[in-house]
Amino acid sequence: MKKIFFVFLLIFSLLIINGKEYECEAKKDLFNEVERYVLNEYEFIQNGMKLEYTIKEDINDELKRIYKIFESKNDLIVTKGENWISAESENINYSVNIYKYDELTKVEVIVINTDRTLAESYLKLLVKEVRNSNFINERYFSFIKGKIKTEDKNIFEDIESKLKIRVSENLDINNGSIAKATMIDGTNLNIGQITYDTGSYLIIGTPIIFVTY
Repeated sequence: MKKIFFVFLLIFSLLIINGKEYECEAKKDLFNEVERYVLNEYEFIQNGMKLEYTIKEDINDELKRIYKIFESKNDLIVTKGENWISAESENINYSVNIYKYDELTKVEVIVINTDRTLAESYLKLLVKEVRNSNFINERYFSFIKGKIKTEDKNIFEDIESKLKIRVSENLDINNGSIAKATMIDGTNLNIGQITYDTGSYLIIGTPIIFVTY
């Protein structure tokens, strides 16, 4: 079921991008409002940040550099593959993938957090710590996920009312719905509401949701 949802979500997210360059970061104060909304209205589950950047360095050199950063932290359990690294602690998990991108090397750094006291701004510091100082360009994506406490709430109407976010498209799926929305600064959002045996969940991502749930 998660794989089916991911396909729907990927297709819907591509509608937002529409083959053009897009702004991947919401303005700080505005996403702070999204975080406060989820923390106040829902049971916090997790939040996350994804950083993409390109460099001219060799894949193996970049893999070794990032591995050393993780190895220097006593609270992380680190594993490494041919072109990936995973690092885990009590509340924070890292996932790094590196691959060739035309004549460059592209790096994806994802950090997922389950501690409700750690905001998006802190997660951004964590991924920046991993980022190569010789990066050519960079893009950031973020999300926050919460468990819905009140089943009779109309999620999208509530979000529009309290966050002043305009929901412009809505797509029903087997066990929930996803929507395209826009913040007052023009930043694109994806909003998902999904129901499993464990309950119903809300996830908000800028500009796309880069994880399955």
